[in-house]
Amino acid sequence: MIRIYLCILVSWLSQGNVFSAKVIPPDSLINQQSLSLQLGTTGPGLFYNRLLSRSNRLTLRVGGQYFAYNKSIRVKAASDSYIHIKPDLTIGIAQANLKWHPFQRGSFFVTGGIGYTWHPDMRFVITAENKLDLGGLELTPESVGTIDLGFRWHPIVGYLGWGFGRSIPKKRLGIGFEMGVFYLGKPRVQLAYEGFLETTTIDEQVPTVERNLSNYRYLPTVNLTLSYRLN
Repeated sequence: MIRIYLCILVSWLSQGNVFSAKVIPPDSLINQQSLSLQLGTTGPGLFYNRLLSRSNRLTLRVGGQYFAYNKSIRVKAASDSYIHIKPDLTIGIAQANLKWHPFQRGSFFVTGGIGYTWHPDMRFVITAENKLDLGGLELTPESVGTIDLGFRWHPIVGYLGWGFGRSIPKKRLGIGFEMGVFYLGKPRVQLAYEGFLETTTIDEQVPTVERNLSNYRYLPTVNLTLSYRLN
């Protein structure tokens, strides 16, 4: 009788009537990809993510962020005296980063990489709207002229950050949070003018201003991330 049962069992197994675990080819794990939309203090950004390890812990991220502001600002300089400040604030950074999850089952990550900014400066153009009365010194708009003040950093920047959330979500969509800092290098002051400043020695003060600003080499950033898994 036992031999009969064994024969039936062997026959049943040979016909493939058992449940088998689904095997995922190793190559398909590395080919996992996603797109991420970032929104934060350095503007909106779009990134492409690709898994580099079968342990789901190392990811390559490439993309960029962009932000611009150039609306003129009217500032009261004295009683019935106003100046106009036209800013040129642009943040445009293309990045390539690696993201590392130290805990295989957790969403915490650290990240680092490099970036290139095609607009590594901010500028302010200052003009007078009407006559300026500066403590008894009256200046017409023509006397004030135009002051073009700028601060320029290095176009190649470094980045370090940390956060929570997987670049390749386990489901179709995933959300995340990230904080980091860009290293911009030491800023240089760029000053051009016409008008009453031509009669001063302000150019001699530029090196002193650069030394005072030498610690302003870092740009912090905070971002919320929405990721969409492609496969």
